Amino acid sequence: MMNSPVCLIENTKEGKLAVNEEAIKILTTIKQPVVVVSIVGLYRTGKSYLMNKLAGAKKGFNLGYNVQAETKGIWMWCVPHPTKPNHTLVLLDTEGLGDVEKGDKKNDIWIFSLAVLLSSALVYNSKGTIDQDAVDKLKFVGDIAELIKVKSQDNEDEEADFSKHFPVFIWAVRDFHLKLNVDGKEISEDDYLENALKLREREKTSKDTEYNGLRQRLRMFFPERKCFVFDQPSPKKEDLQNMDNISDSELKREFVEQTKRFCDYVFCKAEVKKVIGVTAVTGIQLGELAKMYTNAIMTSNMACMEDIAHSLSDMENKAAVQEAAQHYETMMNKRVILPTDTLNQFLQFSTQCEDEARQIFLKRSFKDIDQKFMKNYMELVQEKKNEFSKKNEAMSQEKCEGLIKNLSVEHEEALAQGSYSIRGGYERFKQDLKAIEDKYNIAPGKGVQADMVLQKYQASKGSIGINILKSDEALTKKDKEMEEEMAKKKVQEMEQKAREEVVSQQKQKSEELQMSLEKNVMGLLEKMNEERKYMQHELQRVIAEKNRERECYERQGFQRQANMYQAQIEDCQTEKEQLQEPSWYEPIVDKFKTVACNVFPTILELGANILKTKVVKKWESYKKE
Repeated sequence: MMNSPVCLIENTKEGKLAVNEEAIKILTTIKQPVVVVSIVGLYRTGKSYLMNKLAGAKKGFNLGYNVQAETKGIWMWCVPHPTKPNHTLVLLDTEGLGDVEKGDKKNDIWIFSLAVLLSSALVYNSKGTIDQDAVDKLKFVGDIAELIKVKSQDNEDEEADFSKHFPVFIWAVRDFHLKLNVDGKEISEDDYLENALKLREREKTSKDTEYNGLRQRLRMFFPERKCFVFDQPSPKKEDLQNMDNISDSELKREFVEQTKRFCDYVFCKAEVKKVIGVTAVTGIQLGELAKMYTNAIMTSNMACMEDIAHSLSDMENKAAVQEAAQHYETMMNKRVILPTDTLNQFLQFSTQCEDEARQIFLKRSFKDIDQKFMKNYMELVQEKKNEFSKKNEAMSQEKCEGLIKNLSVEHEEALAQGSYSIRGGYERFKQDLKAIEDKYNIAPGKGVQADMVLQKYQASKGSIGINILKSDEALTKKDKEMEEEMAKKKVQEMEQKAREEVVSQQKQKSEELQMSLEKNVMGLLEKMNEERKYMQHELQRVIAEKNRERECYERQGFQRQANMYQAQIEDCQTEKEQLQEPSWYEPIVDKFKTVACNVFPTILELGANILKTKVVKKWESYKKE
């Protein structure tokens, strides 16, 4: 997709952050779900090398070999995901934290916060060991609580909610030279990280409180943690200064293997970026998130995830309505040759196009809580359907009237010349009229107005025929009375047939509307169920992570922290149980029923109630899955 990285968020001369429109244009072309991996850490720690390896390239992100920080702002590289087909891997390389030339702590916090908000996996890159100094350099974790809010309303458990939305945290320790050994026992890399995040047993001083506070936040914000240690790539200084030009065979085997394990883990564990926990983010949406989060931090010094999610959902839902409706219109124009032979044929084409449009809307829309955008979608598609239907009828009427006119040229001339006003003229009139009807009936492609146009034509000839009948001297009075009765009867039959056709078409349209409504409701319900299952899965993951932390605190004797986690676990359990209750979906479905009846006024309340019964039955089946 991209031959080289571009700057996504740049540091301006005024000391602010600004989104680069060139990068946004690139993201707008990516309609696939994105997996976003950000890397943060002190400058000159080799962050860019790891990002180039994730991109499967030697060169790309500027490595830099002098003491100056090379990367400024946040740079982006989009590549096809190596293990997830039809997904894009978005790599974000951030400006080195603690740049002495910049000397701006606030700017570092902005960069770190944006990396957290935009990514599915956050790599923290450091050198040497995970000691107190290394942990202290992660003080930004404590500061981001001042920049990020989950909900717009005040929430006592705000920081506890971060774990539901923050990315996987991967600590990459570079140039590691120690043995992974504690108290004479060999430990894993993950154990090494967890050991470094243990709390001091007693908080005797303010330093102890600060020491424990940072570690508690790290553990609370990033419950899913992973650690990788890397040997020095090469003992040769010239190799270290030329990393993007030497092959893996020239580097230490251990370092090459460690790098591969790191990349494999990221490819496997970094999930698609989600917003509001359930909606997969595309490149287009990632660009909008980058703009919204950057603007929020620059203007209000606070990024509220809930508010931005609402703004994004409004934008995406509007786009979903337009895209779906446009697809319906485009496909109808492409597939349907008007006029259609029958109404049923028209409705079949319309249903097919609407089914596709519905899938487009449901796939792209999200957080449409009050069904406002579903209502807009249904109204717009129904409006377009009505336009096509009217056009179908108008074209049919025009074609039928033209056909009648062509077939009746000689007949009209005979009437004008008085050719039927002779003895036996009425019989000839009838024969000519019957010949026109016969030719009309066998003519193809007349469309849905065929019977209506014919009935109208016959009605127009009724009074003329009676006048000819009355003046025909070949007929007796009794014959005339019988013929007049038969003529009136035929007109009545045609009128009855026309009325029946209208009723039949109305019934077909009503049944199609009812089916369309049912498909909309069931499609929405299926989407809600998929979201519900994902939310349950995520809540179960959060419960397991919080339970692990609770047990860890209990083992270390920190009962107050353990109790805090237990309370959070119980809240998650309650939330998970609520996802099984009718109260979770009934208000939405009731609202939808009202919306549907407004859009489809021909849908009777009885039909809507029957539909609700089907919804309840379907939901019960979902709960048993």
